[in-house]
Amino acid sequence: MSNSDLLNDLSTWDVLVGRVRGHWNKADLKIQPFSTAPGRFEAGKQLCVAVGNKRQLLTIKSSKFSGNHWICDVGFMQTVQAEALKGAELFIHPEMRVPLPEGEFYPDEMLGWRVVTETGEELGELEEVLETPAHDILATPLAMIPDVPDFIVKKDAEAQLITVRDMPGLKFEE
Repeated sequence: MSNSDLLNDLSTWDVLVGRVRGHWNKADLKIQPFSTAPGRFEAGKQLCVAVGNKRQLLTIKSSKFSGNHWICDVGFMQTVQAEALKGAELFIHPEMRVPLPEGEFYPDEMLGWRVVTETGEELGELEEVLETPAHDILATPLAMIPDVPDFIVKKDAEAQLITVRDMPGLKFEE
């Protein structure tokens, strides 16, 4: 996808990276970050802000980290502009995420992948990834699988396939 395509279709900017908590120094945005990616809120970076069904692109002109928030100048000249975004969610395009190491995937990248056991038993497509404090849980129509090495044999992006160990109690009882 070309850079101009990214800018034209803001509905594809669906990776949540923060929320506007209010304003600072007249018209700068006070942002609660959900991303720890280095440089995510630096000058020159772009964010898609969503208020209801309306989306718009913001370009950070300058920023500083203060306490546990980012203070970002996005070019607003009036306090009312910043106040109108209080509570709004901030998104980036999936292609703007930090690349993961080989064999690791963002949860949304795996949605729709087939899940099978080592013996080839179909467990359905991955419908949801539940985040828990200990580890993610991969949910299919037939099973909930902890996303840990004891359960996961292989994740194959090319085949869009997750192979899991055969274990007692893995499948839901019918």
